[in-house]
Amino acid sequence: MTPDTTSDVTPAETPGAGDTLLSIRDLVVEFPTGAGTVRAVDHVSLELGYGERLGIVGESGSGKSVLARTAMGLTRAGTARISGQVVIAGHSVLDLKERRRRALWGREVAMVFQDPLSALHPITPIGEQIAEAVRRDPEVTRRQAAARAVELLETVGIPQAARRVHSRAHELSGGMRQRVAIAMAVACRPKLLFADEPTTALDVTVQARILDLFDELCASFGIGLVMVSHDLGVVGRHTDQVAVMYAGRIAERGPVGAVFARPSMHYTSSLMAAIPRHRATEQSLPRPIPGQPPNLLNPPPGCRFGPRCGHASARCRDEQPPLLALGDVPGHEYACWHPGKASR
Repeated sequence: MTPDTTSDVTPAETPGAGDTLLSIRDLVVEFPTGAGTVRAVDHVSLELGYGERLGIVGESGSGKSVLARTAMGLTRAGTARISGQVVIAGHSVLDLKERRRRALWGREVAMVFQDPLSALHPITPIGEQIAEAVRRDPEVTRRQAAARAVELLETVGIPQAARRVHSRAHELSGGMRQRVAIAMAVACRPKLLFADEPTTALDVTVQARILDLFDELCASFGIGLVMVSHDLGVVGRHTDQVAVMYAGRIAERGPVGAVFARPSMHYTSSLMAAIPRHRATEQSLPRPIPGQPPNLLNPPPGCRFGPRCGHASARCRDEQPPLLALGDVPGHEYACWHPGKASR
């Protein structure tokens, strides 16, 4: 790794249109276990521009959360073997020592976790927790931070914010706790926000409000968003780009409208077919994907989706397909030897 000789993180230059906010190159994350090595992320590459929104979808165990947490700098090298490159706003995250990596959190990049009750301190009032995040800026006084905490709660739609700052996490509903977590994450107006299954435990009305809030914050502050989700509908409505992961690899990626309108990898088609449809002109039951995701201690050779795919050939079982460009849609790539055969 590059020697770390600087004590503080130097702010990145002001980005221009089209600049890259997040660059992931050939990222590999392995976890040694008593039974062998699990490669949770397998040579993944992704890019995201300033103000853009990326959705990462796939079944449980596909590597979505590990990818996001590693890009954020939360996967510890002592428990995992990590190679590749992650650059956020010009900072090479994996090459930074822990103290400098922590200096990025809040100011350059932040994360909203799936369970806000676990992410928030159970005893400290929420206003103090938000104020602590605000005071990562050394020029902000305690009084200013306390006032800013109230403003942030108002921004995320918490009613009676001046009173709620004294509440503790267990005194709030699930939706309000998630709003508090979002307020903490955007307290220092980071350039990039990771949201790891941020609406899983919420009812549909609260979920819709939280997702609309993400849209408003991204539009107002120009924040780039990486949303990890198993819900294709959420990703389809609230992101610009999508990456479909399977068994630690990218199966398909590209503009969300193009990928969902014309899925070229059979796993993407299968995920979409597993969604029930209730329209005025069409009603259909979901079609489950047969079989189970592979054991990453001993993944199959060739295409990892091959054992579950009804279109697999001998080549699929022997050779792993690379990501290939779909010629008429810029940025749309898929990993399949026999694209486009799956019906929805």
